[in-house]
Amino acid sequence: MCVVANFAFAGTFEVALPALAHARFGAGGYGALIACLGAGSVAGTLAATLGSSISRPAIAACLSFLVEGAAIALVPFLGGLPGAAVAVTVLGICNGFGNIILITLLQQWAPGYLLGRVMSLVMLAAMGTYPGAILALAVLGALTQRVIRSFGAVQTSTGALETEPR
Repeated sequence: MCVVANFAFAGTFEVALPALAHARFGAGGYGALIACLGAGSVAGTLAATLGSSISRPAIAACLSFLVEGAAIALVPFLGGLPGAAVAVTVLGICNGFGNIILITLLQQWAPGYLLGRVMSLVMLAAMGTYPGAILALAVLGALTQRVIRSFGAVQTSTGALETEPR
């Protein structure tokens, strides 16, 4: 879940949101959206302190991630900068809340002697897979295409491919 969320978040906030802001809101609008994300994240983190009173905290965190996904999907359709700012603020709230709840649950679950390793794995999944995993997927996808596999290979007079160029 962490890897997929990282891909979605990175693609949205590293590519799509700046492109949308450049086309519609300008640099000031982009700055306002980033500020809304930060403010929402702080609010969500503070809201996560209520996590101890939630009977099913993992489900609450996952539901907040679903709302987060809906919020970011709505950004281009909410009538300009004010609507986008509200959606990005909701995204930040949900992201801060869900992350704090799930990381806390993970840290409570992991045995103390494995906590460093577990958290290192989470950090790798959260930050280390992008862009490395994207690159690996792109290369593996390209290698499924015959035209890529045979690109630059020398053909013999019979049409077979040679492994050594002449």
